[in-house]
Amino acid sequence: MSMYIWFALMIAVSAVWLIWFLLRPLKNNLFNLENSNIALGKQKQTELQQDLQLDLIDESVFDQAQDEITQTLAVELTQSSSDVGTVKSGSSIWLAGLSVVFISILSLGIYKALSPEISTQVPALDTQIMSLSLEESVVKIQDHLLDKPNDADAWKMLGLTYFELNNLDESLKAYEKSYQLNQRNPRLLVEYASAIATKNDDSFSGRPMELIKQALELEPDAPDALYVAGMFAVSIQNFDLAKALWQRSLSSLPLDSPDRSVLIEVLAELSGFMGEGDPQIAHSVAVRVTFSDQILASRSKDDYVMIYIKAAQGRPMPIAIQKIQLKDFTGVVELTDDDSVMPTRKLSQSEEVIAVVRLSQSGSAMKQASDIQVLSKVINVRDNPTVNLQVE
Repeated sequence: MSMYIWFALMIAVSAVWLIWFLLRPLKNNLFNLENSNIALGKQKQTELQQDLQLDLIDESVFDQAQDEITQTLAVELTQSSSDVGTVKSGSSIWLAGLSVVFISILSLGIYKALSPEISTQVPALDTQIMSLSLEESVVKIQDHLLDKPNDADAWKMLGLTYFELNNLDESLKAYEKSYQLNQRNPRLLVEYASAIATKNDDSFSGRPMELIKQALELEPDAPDALYVAGMFAVSIQNFDLAKALWQRSLSSLPLDSPDRSVLIEVLAELSGFMGEGDPQIAHSVAVRVTFSDQILASRSKDDYVMIYIKAAQGRPMPIAIQKIQLKDFTGVVELTDDDSVMPTRKLSQSEEVIAVVRLSQSGSAMKQASDIQVLSKVINVRDNPTVNLQVE
């Protein structure tokens, strides 16, 4: 409520200023006009006095002309005062009032258009059911759908809830309803395909794969769709395709996603089944670096951020490294075998290592006196860890 009071006060102050602005110039004009008429009258009287002294006119003419000047001045002053007063009390005040009304309406309209709309709706459905049991969630969603039967997201949520309750028949009905309402939701397509496959003894042939293909057409790098497509490839014994799909899925996942470790294990098992041994390409170390404001203020954007992995014991030579200028650094890098310094010593061949970040003006391999360096604790490459380093 206080917000509206402040807004009303702002309009009132603006209106007072506008009225003052409109009326004050008219008052000044009134004084200027009166002064001008008086000065003109005095000038005419002075000229008459000079004509009389020079014997250009006699006394009778002088007296008659002086009377005319006085009468004319009186009439002009009366008309001037009357005219200005009329404008002041008539058109100007009317204009000021109209302007105040216009400004108020315009201000309220602009405020309505630009200010964030205060929501009077109930919280989102998914927020409402977070603390409920699965059975209670079903009832809540069904009640919601009685009022909004065309809510595709609600039908999708109902399908997932029934799936978690292992009620596949009702789950498929709900997913189909959601699909009919919105066929361009990749996440829905993947969930629907998985539910159908579960109903068909984990077979992704037929309708499930049609849905997965549709999802990949909408979002080619959707990690979950790529993962399910890989499962189908395994089911038809196309292991090379499965490996390619799962690697694409892995590269599409955020570095801090918990699903990365699952995919890495799946790829390791697949490589072992294919007789390739441990898949070195799957191992990586993600390094996330945060610089304090003080450090950023004291360093040039052309300085180099050098992030590398070295052995926890033995030679200090980097095993894998990336060097990026500070202005181009996004905050996180992923070191893989592609970043290995020596082709005969891959990152995947290492186990216990240390992650290092160095902020360097020169970018030289040898540490300089002005360089700032932070080391991590000992980590294992086989764990595909994510390391957080703070440079202060």
